[in-house]
Amino acid sequence: MKIQILAFSAIILATSTLKAQYQYPKSKTVDVVETHWGMKINDPYRWIEDIKNPEVINWFKAQSEYTNSQLAKIPGQEKLIQEFRDLDAMRSVRYNPVAKAGGMYFYDKSLPGEQVNKFYSKDIKTGKETLIFDPQTHVAGKTFDFETFVSNDGSRILFSLSEAGNEVSDLHIYDVKSGKFLPEIIPLALGPSFVSGSNDQITYTQLKNYDVHDPETMLNMPCKIHIVGTPVSSDKIVISATTHPDFGLQPQEMPSLMTFENSPYLFLVKLTVDKNLTVYFAPKSKLNQTKINWKPLTSASDEVQNIIAYGNDLYLLSAKRNPHFNILKTNLQNPDLKNAEIVFKGNPEWKISKIYSAKDFIIINKSKNELIIKQSFYDLKTGKISSPEINLQGNIKARNISTQDNEILLVNSGWNIPNQFSTFDLETEKMTKNPFEIIYKMPFVKNLVVEEIEVRSHDGAMVPLSIIYDKTKVQRDGKSIGYMYGYGSYGTSLTPTFRTEFIPLLTKGTVIAVAHIRGGGEKGNDWHLGGKKTNKPNTWKDFNACAEYLIQNKYVSAKKLAITGGSAGGILIGRAITERPDLYRVAIPEVGMMNTLRAEFDPNGPGNIAEFGTIKDETEFKSLLEMDAYHHIKKGENYPAILVTTGFNDPRVASYNPAKFAGKMQNENGSKNPVFLDVNYNAGHFGGSTKDEYFKEESKKIAFILWQCGHPDFQIK
Repeated sequence: MKIQILAFSAIILATSTLKAQYQYPKSKTVDVVETHWGMKINDPYRWIEDIKNPEVINWFKAQSEYTNSQLAKIPGQEKLIQEFRDLDAMRSVRYNPVAKAGGMYFYDKSLPGEQVNKFYSKDIKTGKETLIFDPQTHVAGKTFDFETFVSNDGSRILFSLSEAGNEVSDLHIYDVKSGKFLPEIIPLALGPSFVSGSNDQITYTQLKNYDVHDPETMLNMPCKIHIVGTPVSSDKIVISATTHPDFGLQPQEMPSLMTFENSPYLFLVKLTVDKNLTVYFAPKSKLNQTKINWKPLTSASDEVQNIIAYGNDLYLLSAKRNPHFNILKTNLQNPDLKNAEIVFKGNPEWKISKIYSAKDFIIINKSKNELIIKQSFYDLKTGKISSPEINLQGNIKARNISTQDNEILLVNSGWNIPNQFSTFDLETEKMTKNPFEIIYKMPFVKNLVVEEIEVRSHDGAMVPLSIIYDKTKVQRDGKSIGYMYGYGSYGTSLTPTFRTEFIPLLTKGTVIAVAHIRGGGEKGNDWHLGGKKTNKPNTWKDFNACAEYLIQNKYVSAKKLAITGGSAGGILIGRAITERPDLYRVAIPEVGMMNTLRAEFDPNGPGNIAEFGTIKDETEFKSLLEMDAYHHIKKGENYPAILVTTGFNDPRVASYNPAKFAGKMQNENGSKNPVFLDVNYNAGHFGGSTKDEYFKEESKKIAFILWQCGHPDFQIK
């Protein structure tokens, strides 16, 4: 009996020691109970939502400091950072082509060792390259994140600038000829663009203020037009809920204008995350009039997800009556969507993925599950369709780069094929001289194997799963570390792309898996709807089915499987581990939506109601509760090791949303596994304005995975 008592005492002592291993900052609980549709909802960590309260600010800081102190103990992080630097040196240059206009190419570029992308132009005839913008020298001592929009004639460039770590931007106008910024600055501008054919008319939507934590900042935003050379204060409101109350703009709808080079029409779109567009149109010549007579063109029920105008004709990408999409054609002088001509039809084998417009062509990207991608081109002048063979390695995505001619940009890549750019002439159907060639010296790529399979989910649906590994390091004996990524929202597809952050894992024998789950768009519109609102459980059940496949087929074991997903992918990761914690060793929800019942009260929340739902509707409330990871934490359950990340200045997923999940999980997790909250104070939705910042963040995440999955080089001694 004494031996039994001593043994039992030892067990208690060991358990107490394990639970005391991580001394998290205290996360108090308060009594907050709400009743929705007859159901009482306890929310004991609601206090964390008071983001400006000094107590909450201090709690975030304490969590951040504690997490950093613990993660700093993991060895090997400096070596990982150096691996990323070495990888950066294995490519001759990084490009992000932006536009071809006015006899020049415009693009972002960085060389190995440079910390940021800079913005350049290149004269097409002479080849002369000119540095236009360096985000680290624009203002002494500051680094800027930037996005650019080039006028059709190449004479002016819009720079959307935000200080690193703050996603709220101001709009600056650059004059190419003088090489200087113009004096006017448009504050809080979203979605800016030049009116097609103009270099002095700029349309934009405007936020209310710079406070990313203000729930009102993204509501009732006006759409405005600025005329270069005039005071910004006199910019005309084209439309807003206040000035046009009869128009029916909802507070969360963002009014945005679209124009096309070869069309005399102007299009007004009500934007939310709903892919089905509500569109109105008017003559472009009426833009500067006080009153514009907008005519309705499409509603959400038409399931139109993109439009292209050419002359009096309108082309619409629609999922109505075909989940694989059709391209429809109607005349804007007498639009008739019900009887619109079908000019290109998607089918179960080749769905239409995306369309773009060149000067005289529609670029049609079509795919098999977004894993094999090809092109067809529709001639807007003749109505003929061509599908030329393009001899490039890997999958090819095509997009426009100019409205002045028919040269387009091709991007070819794969899971094991580094990204490459090419240019292609639609009229001659031949490659043109490539200004964006990249030379790679990555010898390890030849060892990378890709398997594309389908996994049967809980209800019989077949879920595409991409598996990537180094054939010289993986034995398929269940001993390898695994890393599975997913998203599953908004109809967004995860296409084969060479991802640098995978390489340090692959070269250490990790099996990488990408799950193409419902809620994404890989198999067409129905695949998206199959993971939306009431169907959202399919998203994480598909993911868990993929995990089971990897384990059963001995790619990995549950003891060595890490998973991650970001933003709306937080729903996926949070519910995957709260429903099947036994399948995973590590979970990293990055800037994730973990508390969906409260998401619509975030600054960016109302705009997401179309995708996830609202608590104001009983059915949607129940769906939101079902997808809410925070409310599915069970006290005493053994959960995997968890690294929750957030950007304190995140305008898209409020930082308190994942933070509440972390605080509750720290208090209620029954396992010895760590639960850390990593707070980035220098980032918005995703961090890393410089390469070194990005390398550090990725190295921290990889080190956490390898530590918890037992890699010998990353164990704390």
